[in-house]
Amino acid sequence: MILTVLVFILTLGVLVLVHEFGHYFAAKKFNVKVLEFGFGLPPKLWGKKIGETIYSLNWLPIGGFVRLLGEDEVPGQEVKKPEANRWFSNQPVWQRIVVVVAGVVMNLLLATVLFYGVLGFSNFKEKIPLLVPHNFVGVSQVDETLGIFIGEVAPNSPAQKAGMISGERIAFLNGQNVSDEKVFIEEIKRLGGQEVTLLLEDNQGKSREVKVSPRVDPPPGEGSLGVRLGSLKVANLAYETPTQKALSGFYHSYNLTAYSMKIFGRLLGDAFKTRDLGAVSESVAGPVGITQMTGTILSTENPIIPYLNFVALLSLNLAVVNILPFPALDGGRLIFLVIEGVFRKKVKAEVERWVHTAGMAILLTLIILITVSDLKKIFF
Repeated sequence: MILTVLVFILTLGVLVLVHEFGHYFAAKKFNVKVLEFGFGLPPKLWGKKIGETIYSLNWLPIGGFVRLLGEDEVPGQEVKKPEANRWFSNQPVWQRIVVVVAGVVMNLLLATVLFYGVLGFSNFKEKIPLLVPHNFVGVSQVDETLGIFIGEVAPNSPAQKAGMISGERIAFLNGQNVSDEKVFIEEIKRLGGQEVTLLLEDNQGKSREVKVSPRVDPPPGEGSLGVRLGSLKVANLAYETPTQKALSGFYHSYNLTAYSMKIFGRLLGDAFKTRDLGAVSESVAGPVGITQMTGTILSTENPIIPYLNFVALLSLNLAVVNILPFPALDGGRLIFLVIEGVFRKKVKAEVERWVHTAGMAILLTLIILITVSDLKKIFF
């Protein structure tokens, strides 16, 4: 457990440092004075000034920041003439946009480089579970059905009485391999009232046989077995041509980003329809949940390549989240700069500061709620 936590902290440190270095490097290129380069969020634990910049460690290890001179402009604040040209707020809009998006670009580049390594090790092939239908670009794709899986098991149903468990795969019916959900349902209906033998497999590959008698006339809303079924499909991706291989890191970053956004959009749409945020909360993980995923990957026999793939996905997600147009995030700051660029007029500094402060409060609240949700998943 200690090793898992240390690896997670190191991973988070790399992702944050890469992101913040993007802001730092772009600011330096435009001669903007960098007041502080911080890992974690305040209150400050330790800091040391080197040259004109304070490098600090902070108590909340969930992010980082680069503090620039004049970034949070205060009306009436006196500016020393020798430093006036080094204020962030005094730079052209396009330069400030570059500084703001530089962190996202660095995370995208890190993910791309890691994907080149991961894909190269696997001969430029990858399997992606298809939670929703999706066509990937710049790659050869063959969809494959892995089998029929048990979803929800109804109380007092034949399935529950037989000991069938949600998440198991139905591999065989009366000794016959089954992979098509519709064919399986029709066969179960045909065998209603007769005892059948099912071979089930769990997510560890362990198999067991159960005997169950499908109902002839099931209650409304329930099938003959009393289970909700689903087919799990995977997309077999292969970057085959020289061009596909040469661009595989970029293609893969784009493909996974577009696919993730499609899944999350579907979850949000279903949540609004059903007014149930359960599925959305299950798909989101905070520091505790990511630490648990880290432990799971490290416990495998050969964890290096899977973990590099995991880090690449984290870097990709960090980039996507940060570019969202939400206050306090890079995307939120970008919106204000775009408004200024279009209307040739800055939004009042105190208004922007208030909006970002409110956004940070909301983000911290969300982090706390997600952490509580992660702890519930582990202990309850």
